[in-house]
Amino acid sequence: MLAASPTVRRPLRAVLVVLTALTTGVCGGGGNSPTGGPTVPVTPAPTPVPPPTPEPPLSTTCAKLPPGNVEAPCNRETPTFQVEMDDAIRTLQGEQPQIFDGDVVKSVGAYYVGLIRVLDRKGLCAQFDGEELGVTNTSAYSDQYHVMTSKHIARFGPNSYRVTCYPAVLPISQGALPASPAGCSLQPSRDVACSREPSGGVYYDDVADAIVKIQKDKPELFDFGDTQQGTDWPRVKDLDAYLQGIVQILVKKGYCAQVDEEVQVKRGSNTFSEQYKVDYSHQYIRTGQGIYRTSCYPAAF
Repeated sequence: MLAASPTVRRPLRAVLVVLTALTTGVCGGGGNSPTGGPTVPVTPAPTPVPPPTPEPPLSTTCAKLPPGNVEAPCNRETPTFQVEMDDAIRTLQGEQPQIFDGDVVKSVGAYYVGLIRVLDRKGLCAQFDGEELGVTNTSAYSDQYHVMTSKHIARFGPNSYRVTCYPAVLPISQGALPASPAGCSLQPSRDVACSREPSGGVYYDDVADAIVKIQKDKPELFDFGDTQQGTDWPRVKDLDAYLQGIVQILVKKGYCAQVDEEVQVKRGSNTFSEQYKVDYSHQYIRTGQGIYRTSCYPAAF
């Protein structure tokens, strides 16, 4: 066995002094410090929420154009971007078949966002105004297309074209977004379109669990002897505390959440958000599949 190097050995007395001091300072004296005063517990600092990561614009092409003129006159004439518009729908069907059933659109928000992104790759600026999709690559003019019927069927060909506007209507300036809610590390977002999806809410189970949990954790918020007729939904004594309580439960599960008439939730990205109506007539809780209302693309907050 090799002998210990004299450069790392310390006198035994010095080692004992150091060990005695450490022992006395940590656990000796019945919890008192070496000076006789009480030991003050150290409260760990809360983990800071990282700043939101900047996200690219939904359409980089639109970001390069000057704001459009929403008062521009429009007339029906020969469309400029019909071929590109039809091709964008077929491209989206190939890239995201899960949002279609044949030509039926199952996710309205994902459909319009998908078309905007596909057209952006073609060097075209596209924006949805709630009814029609505007398309352009210049500030001189823009076309308007109605690319989905009232029955949520994708519309192709000349029937989708509506009017051409001079100068271009888009891009439409939308102003600044409100700040992200407390505890949310995602950037604020603005939705393009929202709809109730037939598959239901992705976050439904967690929202439903939050309604159960708050009744157990804060029973003082409810009158369990007064229920909505025909249900077991108790009356809510403090609606704001109830809604904010659900938000806090979801935040602890890693969601971004807030109340804006309905409970809005998103998690991981701004791809989409969902809205839930967790009260009935502002008086009782609400449970079951009916709490899910809509899915918004991108996220609505």
